[in-house]
Amino acid sequence: MTDRLTDRQLECLRLSATMTDKDIGRHLGISHHTVNLHIREAVRRLGASSRKAALRRLTCDPLYGSEVMAVRPDAALDRPAPGDPDDDTENANPTTAGAWLLPPPPRPSLRPGLILVFAAVAALITVGIVSVVSGAVVALAPLAPPAAILTQD
Repeated sequence: MTDRLTDRQLECLRLSATMTDKDIGRHLGISHHTVNLHIREAVRRLGASSRKAALRRLTCDPLYGSEVMAVRPDAALDRPAPGDPDDDTENANPTTAGAWLLPPPPRPSLRPGLILVFAAVAALITVGIVSVVSGAVVALAPLAPPAAILTQD
């Protein structure tokens, strides 16, 4: 370790063992972006590759060892820190990772099928009406008076 951590960096890193960046920000009265910045800088200064590794280095360092963790270090370090870029649980199956569930996939739409059925029924009804009317005209034509039938000359 080349640089000593600031009090704020140490506090943010220590709280990251049990809290998310947003929770730490609310607790300390700062933005979660600022919390992330402090933690990234602390990880960089400690020469670690992740929050988890940085927390382990803090527990082993006599400079920070006595004041670092308010909880048992082994309990906090068994799982990835919230928001840790190396944390793979965010990309895991949502049903097993405890994440929110995605909506079910869309079902095939019935609309095109219903439109085709209604169009076919409408066509049959139209053909039926036209055939009934034309049949009635053909049947009633001989009964019409001769003056009612127009012919072209």
